[in-house]
Amino acid sequence: MKTSSKIVYKWLLVPLLFTLLPLMANSQDSQDEPRNGVYLSPGIPSFSIAYERMLNHKKKNIKPYIRLIGGRYQGLFDSEWQNYLAAMPTLVFGSGNHHAEAGIGFTVASPGHDPKLWGALNVGYRYRKPDGNFLFRAGVGAPEGGYLSVGIAF
Repeated sequence: MKTSSKIVYKWLLVPLLFTLLPLMANSQDSQDEPRNGVYLSPGIPSFSIAYERMLNHKKKNIKPYIRLIGGRYQGLFDSEWQNYLAAMPTLVFGSGNHHAEAGIGFTVASPGHDPKLWGALNVGYRYRKPDGNFLFRAGVGAPEGGYLSVGIAF
């Protein structure tokens, strides 16, 4: 039979490990830039959530990403909201906190529940410190339209 001090010790140890392990991992890899990002993009006339992953690269000022986007947008000629999924290779230019980004890919959209394959593109501005986690984006693209994005890099 377990004593109450051992039970309390185990209940305190588990949350402590979940708190300390990420801090230790971040301190060991503080030289490395976050390679993943997740962000929400309310746009005109759309709303989306995206995941992106930085790919291996050799140039310091040009970073390739692959971005997967899921969202809804309002059609230009009707008021019906339509779902879409997009995949977009993207290049992020610059070093420091301020970056330009451009991407081109494809979108699978469902106008009237009949899937269509369209192009996807974006041109925009990105703010993220090289060792920071806060991510801000602004720009124009298709199917997002004009957008502002807020998210985290990890």
